[in-house]
Amino acid sequence: MAEADRPHGLVASFFTLAGSGFVDPPRHGFAQRCRAAADAGFIGIGLHAGDLPRTVAGGLDVDGMRAVLAECGLRVVEIEFLGGWAVDGPDDGLVAGIEAVADAFGGRHVSAGEFRPAPDGGLDLDAAAARLAALAARLGRRGLLVALEAFPWSALPDPGTALELLRRAGAGNAGLMIDVWHFYNGGARPELLAGCPAGTVAAVQLNDGPLVHTDFLRHARVRRRLPGTGELDVVGLIRAVRDTGFTGPWCVEVNTPEHNALPIAEAAGQAADAARAVLDAAGP
Repeated sequence: MAEADRPHGLVASFFTLAGSGFVDPPRHGFAQRCRAAADAGFIGIGLHAGDLPRTVAGGLDVDGMRAVLAECGLRVVEIEFLGGWAVDGPDDGLVAGIEAVADAFGGRHVSAGEFRPAPDGGLDLDAAAARLAALAARLGRRGLLVALEAFPWSALPDPGTALELLRRAGAGNAGLMIDVWHFYNGGARPELLAGCPAGTVAAVQLNDGPLVHTDFLRHARVRRRLPGTGELDVVGLIRAVRDTGFTGPWCVEVNTPEHNALPIAEAAGQAADAARAVLDAAGP
């Protein structure tokens, strides 16, 4: 199926089709994920930096992976995950692993954030912004955007803090990652994006779930449901994102034990259908 025949420009984020939890190796291999994504109508996939050496070690080399992508009519859009830089300096090996994925397959954006809590005394936003600017410049040499994601348990706990960090960094190829679950559970509302200039939103991950108030990390890893199946206003957030000028692609990141246990074709089909439904409901 040609990309033009796949509506909405949907991308299967890595964990949506991994068939496993965030701390476990993927249950489904690269070729399985690609074929399921293509059959469900996705235009692209997300790839975790650690999955490249794991796939090569499993017997499918880079040329073989490229052949699978070409056969399926897919491209690598999202590269996961650039963490561990906001509190102190980044792990150069991690950045090199992300660069290796981009060198092998290209890519559109790298998801970035900080899993750790703020240190005593709070996060030094100026120092974090300088590190973000340096990382964005390095990844920009490979044509990549940096999509900054706020996690409610972390040193970057909400989209407002992420916006301030981006403002201080001043990197033209860095913007917000709007993950629906993290956005709302970080206390934000769609009105936060009102009046934001074009380019503020670098990437979007569609999902859904409950609004929680404690134990954010545990909930984030097991309760990010299919978009449109929780209590979050996914449609309203899509409209607010579109009002900033963002037109896609639209990544889908779902991770629940029930979703992970599905046969991969069923997981891909449900994720694509749910994403199309909320995008259609949001209007043109």
